[in-house]
Amino acid sequence: MTTTARQWSIFFAYTAYSVVTVLVLLPLGVLQFLGVRLPESMGAHPVATTLLLVQMAVGGWSSWRTMHAWSRSEAPTVHGRWDLPRLGFLRSDRSLYAVAVLSGVIAVAMLLAGTDSRLLIASLTLLIGVAGLCVPWWIGALAAFALGVGAVTLGAPLPAIAIGFSFGLASVTTVRGTLWLAAVVRELEDARQAQAQLAVAEERLRFARDLHDVTGRDLSVIAVKSELVAQLAERGDARAVEHGREAAQIARASLAEIRALVRGYREADLATELRGTASLLRSAHVEVTINGSAEVVPAARAGTAAWVLREGGTNILRHADPTGVTITLTDRGVTLVNDGATGDGDVREGSGLTGMRERLGPHAALRTHREDGTFTLDVRFDAQEGTS
Repeated sequence: MTTTARQWSIFFAYTAYSVVTVLVLLPLGVLQFLGVRLPESMGAHPVATTLLLVQMAVGGWSSWRTMHAWSRSEAPTVHGRWDLPRLGFLRSDRSLYAVAVLSGVIAVAMLLAGTDSRLLIASLTLLIGVAGLCVPWWIGALAAFALGVGAVTLGAPLPAIAIGFSFGLASVTTVRGTLWLAAVVRELEDARQAQAQLAVAEERLRFARDLHDVTGRDLSVIAVKSELVAQLAERGDARAVEHGREAAQIARASLAEIRALVRGYREADLATELRGTASLLRSAHVEVTINGSAEVVPAARAGTAAWVLREGGTNILRHADPTGVTITLTDRGVTLVNDGATGDGDVREGSGLTGMRERLGPHAALRTHREDGTFTLDVRFDAQEGTS
């Protein structure tokens, strides 16, 4: 999917696992701080302790599902202060209700069976953290305060509740802050992809504009001349021959201009094209490494090398999600190596590679290789050198 490129996927996985780990270990930290040892609690209150362990597992699962659903949804479009993304409310499923029900069961066990109130405090802290992932931090803080008041009503000691409230508030601010950072990274990733697509679109638009400027007027004149020739021929007017020849002359001139335009598109100045390709890739936040320079390429091969750079750089942005590109120029050829390629093994040539191979001619050699996410485009000016 478009918003889950490789970098974003890695960052999201790290963020999700970090948040789930914090929430799962949160009740254990509260119990440790309150002086409760889990083995001793299991012996004294086996049912409530077991319910707390089950709640920890369900809470971690619920948090993961919430974050996974958020990553699959549309990126936040609402921005707050400093034009930064605002998370708002996150959609959760019924697993959050299961976490709340388990807290309620532990509260009932405290009232009816005299279960240690510190287990309830740990349970409520977990509930605050899991629910706080789905709401703005201030709502999570109010919910933590409300649950603390409820625990006091049930008879839990005030110092222990204060500790639980502090842990709950810290967990809410931590997970929401982490998720907000993930939203910023996600927005930057979307902007990077949009910038790369825009760069490709701008290059297409430039060529289309040049082609329109060159051929638009000539084609209009040819159309008018052709209609005039048809009308004159119907009347048997001898001037039809003269206008027909003029239309043919204009067509030949237009064809020559198109060839000159395409030739200029292919055979741009190598030094200029090298700088332009590197600038295009860097504008998409790709790290570019250049080995060699335009001066090492023979003058007779400079046009070919410039065209390969232009087509290769554009194709990298179209078909890969690169973080680094290495461009190597020698007197024997041009090589482009980029990461972010999908798949392994043989490369299925589309119209781009097929057209490139045809335009290079029989004396040059084009080879492609893809392995472990790395794609290599290697063009040899002399086919015999490329195979030796």
